Amino acid sequence: MVELRVERLRLDADVPMMYRDSGRLVRMAYDPEQIDEAAALALLYARVPRLVAELGLCRSGR
Repeated sequence: MVELRVERLRLDADVPMMYRDSGRLVRMAYDPEQIDEAAALALLYARVPRLVAELGLCRSGR
């Protein structure tokens, strides 16, 4: 099982999304002024395709 943590952050210009893959934990940050969450997740899944098999969403802290 992989845990995915998603954060909204102000990132540098021309850096709409960044991620770190630590095996069981993948952290992604996206800048909502540059890209929406769905597009950021699509980019992440393209870069880390093993996440697609683990796809499930649980939101907390909203």
